[in-house]
Amino acid sequence: MSPSEYSLAGKHVNVAVMTSGGLAPCLSASIAQLVSHWVAAYREGKVSGLTFRMYKAGFKGILIGDSFILPEDQWDALERLNHLGGSPIGNSRVKVRDSTRRFSSDERY
Repeated sequence: MSPSEYSLAGKHVNVAVMTSGGLAPCLSASIAQLVSHWVAAYREGKVSGLTFRMYKAGFKGILIGDSFILPEDQWDALERLNHLGGSPIGNSRVKVRDSTRRFSSDERY
């Protein structure tokens, strides 16, 4: 099936966001643009529902389940991130191959 044949109409979309690999000036703007794209699709009726899950501290957040759902009343506020550098959800340089030894579900900092 080609991308043009696939439709998300009538579907709830879950968008997961995490940043890793070192801080860069574009990370905040990338998050803002990703959210903006999906919010526009939702408001235009291209998808029926939308959830943004933000993982804190990069891969570490995924590995230990440290995340939060971005409330709908804050979606439009993310436009401000276009003018900031870094990552508002944190970042890490965890090497995935070493992660099972380094982080356990009990170790949060």
